[in-house]
Amino acid sequence: EPHGLAPQREARDGSVRAGIVRRDERSVPRGATAAGNRASTIVILALAASLRLPLVFSGLPYISYIDEGGVLHPVMRLVRSNGWDPGWYQYPSLSMYLTAAVLHASRPIYRLVHGRPLAEDVPPEGDLYDLIGPPELILAGRGVVVAASLVTVLVGMALARRIAGRSAAIAALLAMTPALVQRACIVITDTVSAAFVAGVLLAAEDLRSILRKEGPSSIAARRHALFAGALAGLAAATKYPAGAVFVVILVSVFAPGGLSFERVRLAGLSALAAILSTLIAMPAIVFRTRQVAAGLVAQAHDYATFGTTHSLFGQALDPEELGWLLTLCGLLGLVVLALRRETRSTVVGWLAFGVLLLAPLLRYGFQPFRNALLLVPPFVVAASCLFGDRFPFARWRGARVLAASVLLVGLAPGLLDAWRMRRHTDSRVRLVDELSKPEWKGKRALVQRELAILPAELARAACDTEVAPWEALPPLAESGRYDLIVLGRFDDRMVPPPEWVARAQAFEARAGSFPVVAVFGSRRTPVYPNYWRDDDELLIFARLAPAGGGTS
Repeated sequence: EPHGLAPQREARDGSVRAGIVRRDERSVPRGATAAGNRASTIVILALAASLRLPLVFSGLPYISYIDEGGVLHPVMRLVRSNGWDPGWYQYPSLSMYLTAAVLHASRPIYRLVHGRPLAEDVPPEGDLYDLIGPPELILAGRGVVVAASLVTVLVGMALARRIAGRSAAIAALLAMTPALVQRACIVITDTVSAAFVAGVLLAAEDLRSILRKEGPSSIAARRHALFAGALAGLAAATKYPAGAVFVVILVSVFAPGGLSFERVRLAGLSALAAILSTLIAMPAIVFRTRQVAAGLVAQAHDYATFGTTHSLFGQALDPEELGWLLTLCGLLGLVVLALRRETRSTVVGWLAFGVLLLAPLLRYGFQPFRNALLLVPPFVVAASCLFGDRFPFARWRGARVLAASVLLVGLAPGLLDAWRMRRHTDSRVRLVDELSKPEWKGKRALVQRELAILPAELARAACDTEVAPWEALPPLAESGRYDLIVLGRFDDRMVPPPEWVARAQAFEARAGSFPVVAVFGSRRTPVYPNYWRDDDELLIFARLAPAGGGTS
């Protein structure tokens, strides 16, 4: 063959064998491509924000998910003490520190708006789980979480493009995945940790590329190894099991070239960075080691005693999580990635991480899907890679567009379900809205303490209110000094003490004779004060007979 033609033919044949459809680089200017990438990124982030931000205000001024208090109560402790010790370690501390940092940064604005320092509006330490405030504290935590969710979308898009090419901008899937949308508006550690995990996966992919191009002894390889390790440490400092993502870094370091001194040194540097970043983000590991260990034991005990849920895979098929269509595409995407030599080690790392993350949790009957949230970004990226321009399907452009459209439209029911789950008004807010009507002005109302209605909310009522524990309500209600009463019904399925049950039943029988004005919510109040009251707590608003008989 003429000089120069053989290498060209081999390159062409290699591209065809890999299923790569290459564009004519002269036909698409590089600047136009970059501008297109930026434009698509902005559009997808705007879409992600529009699906998440409206839900951030749901339920305020109360929490709207049981685990929000697990982060926010330690944050209140940090604000009260102006210290570093959250005093509770069943969750790692980084999410708490990030929320507290947002609050500290907003203190001048809070004082300017409210005319008093933030610390004055933080409730004192108490036994009622729902007494969390002010609302700005909940918003700060949700702001951290929604920012982490948007970062996950951004990093996931970059990861999809890195693996599958520019057409994998269909990573809009991450913007619309119901499991991610519904957990972007509540204060949980899983969403924040998922952002760090996605960062580790992208950094590991970059490290793999650097090792292939420059080798393990290059400065760039060391820099990327340190960065990936630091992100893995931060992931562990937001959710303990997320530290297992370090295995992805190990696969990136050793899979391409096996064991060598340079690669072992890279792994050591990355491990050192992971340890240091974990200790910096959670100093209690050093200064409160025994308490951290006790928190882990308590967490394991809770998981062993909670009720049984559906399996994680069964929950993944629910529309408000992934749905069967996205699950099918994700599994197919993983298979395709595993079959390609260029991405095989990537899938090996992801699967190893999934096994290490879930294996300890699968022994419990209690398996909430949020525990698998860290695996959702790579799983959705795998699904989006089916539509990338580096895969055999790339040649069928029309079929790709149709399949992607069907997939995106198929997410709509799950998104609607997620919105219905997360968008609501707390029943206690609706109750106080009723109490604030002019017709109750000049009246006096008794309010059951165990309902956990915020004092700042009761201040909105048109009537005068007095809060009392349930056992003190009967004599107060019969004193004739009150016109109205707000009470609930206890959930006696929580196995309270037998002597408590008899007293509670007598009280509820007496309360059943009060003329009811309105009923809000449907779920009974937990017996124990340190349980979440639920955003649909049953509240009964009734009249009392004044002194001398009759009805007021």
